[in-house]
Amino acid sequence: MKTSQTYRAALIASDTIDSPPQKFKAALRGLMQRLGFAFLACGLVIVATGSASAGEDREGAVRALGDTFANALVQKNAELRASIFAEDGTFVTPQGDYLQGRVAMVKDFGPEAQQAVNATTQAAFSNYRVRFIKRDVAVVDALLTVRNVNGPNGTIIPVVPVNFFFVAVRHADRWLIQDGRAHFAAAPPSNMTKSSK
Repeated sequence: MKTSQTYRAALIASDTIDSPPQKFKAALRGLMQRLGFAFLACGLVIVATGSASAGEDREGAVRALGDTFANALVQKNAELRASIFAEDGTFVTPQGDYLQGRVAMVKDFGPEAQQAVNATTQAAFSNYRVRFIKRDVAVVDALLTVRNVNGPNGTIIPVVPVNFFFVAVRHADRWLIQDGRAHFAAAPPSNMTKSSK
C-alpha cells in the first residue's frame, strides 16, 4: 500500500471511530446556541416590556397633572391647581395673563376667577399628545373642555374649549408643570356635535 492510500485509510478509520462523539458535540453545540438565542430573545422582551411599562407610568403621571388641574378648577381649589406647578413655574391664562410662581397663581385662581364655576360645571382633558424630550421632561398638548360655566352677563356658557400646552418636569419623585400656556380654542360648529341618525 502506498503512503497516500495508507493516510487516506487512516483518516477514514479515524473519522468512523470519532464520528459519534463529533456528531454529539456538534448537536450539543447547536442546542446551546439555540438556547442562548432563546434566552437573549426572552431578555430583550423583558427589557422592552419593562421600558414600555415605565413609559406608561411616566405618561400616566404627566396626564394626571391635567386631571388634577381640571378637578381643582371644578372644586374651586386654587391651592391645589397651583400645587401642580413648579415653585417658579409660569402659566399664561386663556385671557393672556402671565403668572409666575405658585403665589401669583393662587391669587389669580382665587375667588374672582372661581365665580365662573357653578354646581353644574364640569372640566376634563382629552386629546393628549405627550412627547418625552428627555426621561424627566415631557411636552404636552391637550384639550381642556369646560362645560356649563357662568358667563360675564350671567348666562350659562355650555362649552368652553381651551387648548392647553405645558412642559412637565420631574422634580425628585414628582412630576410638575414647569411652564403652561392656555388659550381659548374655537368651539366646533353645532352641527358637528350632534350624532348622525
